[in-house]
Amino acid sequence: MPRSLLERNLGRPLWVGVVVLNVILAATATVLCAWVYLDDTGSRGSMGGVLIAVPALWWVFALTLWLTTLSRRRVTAEEIRRASATVPGGVLVPGSKRVPVMTAVAAIAAASTLAVFAVTAGGGWGIMWALLAVLLLGPIVSHLISLRQPRRLFLHPRGLGSATFHLDAEVNWDDIESIDYGVGMNNVMVLKVGVRPDARSYRERWRHPFSRKRGVIDVDPSALGLDGTLLWLALRLYRLEPSTRHELRGDRVPNRLLDAREARATTPQHVSEPVLATFTPEGGGW
Repeated sequence: MPRSLLERNLGRPLWVGVVVLNVILAATATVLCAWVYLDDTGSRGSMGGVLIAVPALWWVFALTLWLTTLSRRRVTAEEIRRASATVPGGVLVPGSKRVPVMTAVAAIAAASTLAVFAVTAGGGWGIMWALLAVLLLGPIVSHLISLRQPRRLFLHPRGLGSATFHLDAEVNWDDIESIDYGVGMNNVMVLKVGVRPDARSYRERWRHPFSRKRGVIDVDPSALGLDGTLLWLALRLYRLEPSTRHELRGDRVPNRLLDAREARATTPQHVSEPVLATFTPEGGGW
């Protein structure tokens, strides 16, 4: 399962090329700005901030593109086991905030660069650059708020609980209407857990003032460090086959979350067919 909508639309090989191209452009900008700074002493006072800000911003963008599209964090069985020991009765998958942190850093870097442009240019151009910098305050504040929210997924025999950037939510397996894929924060591919309109087990706690209630629970595989295809298979299995939910008692980590071979061997075709017709696991064994 692709990590982001950009990766899905462009394809992983092409997106590798985009990231490499940005690294090359960042390196080129660094060399050119350094050459101008050292060769033209007059630019050190008037344009010094711009000559530093431009290559710095490009390097931040290149790093952010890599971390948010190509880099793959993978949680281990031991990490899940340690986290689950803190919450008896289920399997707790701890998440990471790396993507929103880098996105916030990129937005702050862009706003800072535009502010440097505004101070350097002055006049009408300075006002334009300053307005563009102000427009970035919304995304910056939104991401900083989201960093207060932990990322995690709790699976237990009765249902699931998920914490993402905008809410904590929980629901019983029998009150889940659908599990599909879609796009979440930062264009990241997520699993959309649809809840029945009359679900009595559904509980939610909204945390983000800029978020709109949509009647679904987002589960972000990339933040959890799991292969999205394997997680989709597992969630569909636990929803459709109640007899398999005993795996979620918390006494061990279900191998199907981490092992593609076991997931395929133990997932009925009527459960796996819609998933495998859309995505394939990133690892081998298929």
